Formats: sequence, structure tokens, C-alpha cells
Amino acid sequence: MRLNDLAVIRSGLVLARKQAREMSQFRYSLLNLRSVEANGTVNINLVEIFDATEPLSQDYLTHIGDVVIRLSAPYSAVLIDDSTAGMVISSNFAVIRVDNEILLPAYLHWLMNTAKVRKQIYENATSNMLGAINTKFLAGFEISVLPVAQQEKIAAMNQLAKREAQLLSKLAIEKEKYYSAVIDKAQKEMRRGKKHDDEK
Repeated sequence: MRLNDLAVIRSGLVLARKQAREMSQFRYSLLNLRSVEANGTVNINLVEIFDATEPLSQDYLTHIGDVVIRLSAPYSAVLIDDSTAGMVISSNFAVIRVDNEILLPAYLHWLMNTAKVRKQIYENATSNMLGAINTKFLAGFEISVLPVAQQEKIAAMNQLAKREAQLLSKLAIEKEKYYSAVIDKAQKEMRRGKKHDDEK
């Protein structure tokens, strides 16, 4: 089946059309290219603030269950949850909103980030000078849909794998801090010991 048979696909907002020249009462978090990691997650620390001239249409804001995909390399797709809902989607992205019970957003998120799909996207993107894809390409994207029960299993395994990877990354950072502190303490003690020996 084609993706547009299973979901509504639209491009994000051209920011210049709604951007205020100064701080306004209509402030939104902005999903930007820097905040979307290659592994398909959103780095909240890199999300920016967008001041709009007026309230923005809900069409241009993220909703729980949306799959938002970069239209340029590395074409990462992110799944919107309660921590990333309500953000402005810029024209650098397309938003895919599943509107039926045949396709699960979490499964689509996994699928769009697989090596096979990424390869197809790269192959399509190399046919134009900018190396970008558009909503028309996504709409016509052929997708193989598994039974919902199987989609749930794959989505759950994918979420578990991502959670484990995040924990391992956090552990590695903490380990690095720990060993850095241990080594720093050791070298200070060695210097004090050397100074004490020199004074004898």
C-alpha cells in the first residue's frame, strides 16, 4: 500500500511567513534540524524558541503519535510523545499523521528509520540537486503493513532497544566522569607525594 492510503502527509510551516520580528505573546518551541538526532530521537536541549505573529494552526504543531521526518539527510524520523508535543514543525520536515487503525505510529517510526527505507530515500534524493525529498515522494512510498499485533511487538522491541542505548550512553558518560575524577585525584596525590619526598 502507499503511505498516503494510510496517513495524512503534509509539509511543515515556512517560518518566515509567521515569524515575529521581536518577542511576542505567541511563543512556541521549534523543532529544528539540530534537535533531531540521526537515531530518530529529539534532543530537547537543542530545541529553539519561535515567536509567531499570531496563533499557529494545529496543522503546524506536533501531536502525540505524529511521525516527523527530515526532508534532508540523514532523513531521520522521530515519533512525537508527550514531551515533544506542541512544537512548531518547520518546512524542513514533513509530518505523517496516521488516520486509521491499520498502521501504528510507533511501527511507522521504526520502519522509516530502517536501513532499507533510508537507502530508498537516499536513492530518490540523489536524483535532484538539493538532495532533499518532498511530501509527494513520501505520499507515494510503498509500505508493507504487518498485522497490528506484530507491529506492536516490533514497536515495543524498537523502543526497548532505544531505551537501552540511551541508558548505555548515559552510563558511558558517567563512567568517563568517574574515571576522570579518579585519575585526577591519583595524579594530585602523586604530586603531593613527590613534593614531600623532595622536601626530605
